[in-house]
Amino acid sequence: MTRFGFKEISPSNWLEPDDVLKGFVGISFNGHVRPLVAEDYLNCILRPNLHESIPEDVQALFEVARGAMAYGYFFYPLFTLAMEQLFRVAEAAVAYKCATLGVPTSLKTFNKRIHWLVEKSIIRQSERESWDAVRHLRNMASHPERQSILPPSFAAGALERIASQINTLFNNKVPKTETK
Repeated sequence: MTRFGFKEISPSNWLEPDDVLKGFVGISFNGHVRPLVAEDYLNCILRPNLHESIPEDVQALFEVARGAMAYGYFFYPLFTLAMEQLFRVAEAAVAYKCATLGVPTSLKTFNKRIHWLVEKSIIRQSERESWDAVRHLRNMASHPERQSILPPSFAAGALERIASQINTLFNNKVPKTETK
C-alpha cells in the first residue's frame, strides 16, 4: 500500500496481481478455503451478458466496463471504476430505449426518462426502485467528493444486476392500447 491506500502503478508492478486481492478467498460447499485466482475473478465477470438484441452501442459500453473490471485483478480500484461506468451504461441504455420510442424532447434527464418508461409500462412499477437506485449511484459516482474503493463482489453484483436490467428493458414491449 502507498499513501493513497492502494497500489501505485510502477514499471515493476503493473502486470502483477494487486496485493489487496490476497485477502480474498473462496469457500467451497464442504468448507474448504482457498485463495481466489485470476480465473475466479474472470469467470465471474464474464458470466453476465447482454442479449444480442441490445443495441451495439450499448453493448460496446458494457464491454468496456466489463473489460476494465477484469483488469481490477491487477489494479484493485478498477473494480470500482468499472462499476461506476456500469451506472452510466445503464443510463445510456435508458436513453437509447427512449429514443427508439420517441420520448418527448423535454425529457432529458435520467430520472425523467425512467419515469416516462414506467408510465409507458416499459419499466415495470416493481422495477422502478432498482432503476432509481442505479440513477442515484450514477449521480454519486459522477460527482465524487473522494475516491471510493469497493470490494470486487460489489462490482460483480452490479455487473449482474445491470446486465439483467438492460436485458429486461429491451425485452419489454410497449403495451398495445385498446381500440374502442
